[in-house]
Amino acid sequence: MRRSPIGLMTAAALVALAAPAFAAGQRGAAIDPPTAGPLDAASFYKGMWYEQARTPTGLTRGCEYATTEHGRDGEGRITVRDACLKGGPKGKETAIAGIGTLKDPGQNAALEVKYRFGPLRPTRTYRIIAAGPVAEWHISAEPGFEKVYIFTRAVAPPLSDVEALVARVKALGYAGEIEVLKTPGRD
Repeated sequence: MRRSPIGLMTAAALVALAAPAFAAGQRGAAIDPPTAGPLDAASFYKGMWYEQARTPTGLTRGCEYATTEHGRDGEGRITVRDACLKGGPKGKETAIAGIGTLKDPGQNAALEVKYRFGPLRPTRTYRIIAAGPVAEWHISAEPGFEKVYIFTRAVAPPLSDVEALVARVKALGYAGEIEVLKTPGRD
């Protein structure tokens, strides 16, 4: 039986479109974790956050010593710069920057970031789902709770503290993989 190229392309497209839905069904229904907040946007989205753990992806796997730095541009918008080092503490820096917009004024826990990556302008929305009482740590997630990120203000908190934050993410219902990152002072 001979198959036409169009038939094969149609079948491939259907498989590509159905795969994410099938995978979501395999993991169970999408969980909508709580949103932290209200957060003080002026202090929360200012300065350096050190990424301690995250959902690994092809783009970030092997990229350690990760940070997110927030600031303000001349128009008062939230600036975001994500960076990490490939190949160890003296490795090559990989970074991406963009402008963030709060999507839930008052709560200030959902930040949509429009990145600048060469000619591309990828957009990501991050929602703070838990935060420390004095914003010494936070856990953020992308919509659908598919990816999570754990940040602290401290460069290298004890591993036991990071493991406690990982346990907190899992208690919120996250069932995916989480990798604890190397960071200066706690490799």
